[in-house]
This record gives sequence, structure tokens and C-alpha cells, in this order.
Amino acid sequence: MKTFIKYDYYTQLLVAICFILLVVIDITALQKGYSWIGYFILAGFHTISFLIRIFLRNYSQSTTFKIYSTASLTILISLLFIIVFKDFNLLVDFLGFILMFGIPLSPVLAICYLIIVHQDYEKLQKQNPNY
Repeated sequence: MKTFIKYDYYTQLLVAICFILLVVIDITALQKGYSWIGYFILAGFHTISFLIRIFLRNYSQSTTFKIYSTASLTILISLLFIIVFKDFNLLVDFLGFILMFGIPLSPVLAICYLIIVHQDYEKLQKQNPNY
């Protein structure tokens, strides 16, 4: 678990920095909309890391992590249900309403997840200064 937290921190930080660079380059030079690709890559890294953290036995979930997980899972499950049950208009309309608020909230959730990962890494550093 300690190794995962360490590598996850550096991976999430690297992906976030690359995403920010991609957005800046896309806005200033490319102007092709490539930042959406980076947006989904960042979301993929967060989702994989988040799911691993949920199933870690020794990982103590903070209140911030629980709030993040509730919001993130609501958005992910809504998106999955819209893809699977696209023929049920009432369900798609209701879940689409959730996604109207969830998709713009995603950058805030990404920043919150980086804060959670950073706090876990700092906690690990305090417990093991040489790690």
C-alpha cells in the first residue's frame, strides 16, 4: 500500500501537469481541441487510482475521500447507465440532468482528488521519513 500511495502521488501529479501543459499549448498554439483527449486521460487515471484505493484493505478513507467517491461514482454510474440504457427516455433524461451538473463539476473533483492524494502522501512521509 505504501508503494502504491507513493507511485500514485507522482503519477497523478505528472498526469495533471501534462494536462495543464496540453491545455495551454492547445489554447495558444494548436487550437484543435486536443485538450478534451487529455481531459479523458486525466479522468481515466483518477478513476483507476480511485477504484484501487476503494479496494485497498489498509487504506483509511478520509471524509474528503468519501465525499469525492460519492460525487465521482454518481457521475460515473449516470454516464454508464446513459450509455447502456439509451432507449429508456425517462431514465436518460433524469441521468442527463445529473450529468449537466456533474460534468462541469469534474475539474473541481480532479483538484480535490489531487489534494486527497497529496494528503495521503504527506501522511505516508510523516510515518516513514525515509520512504
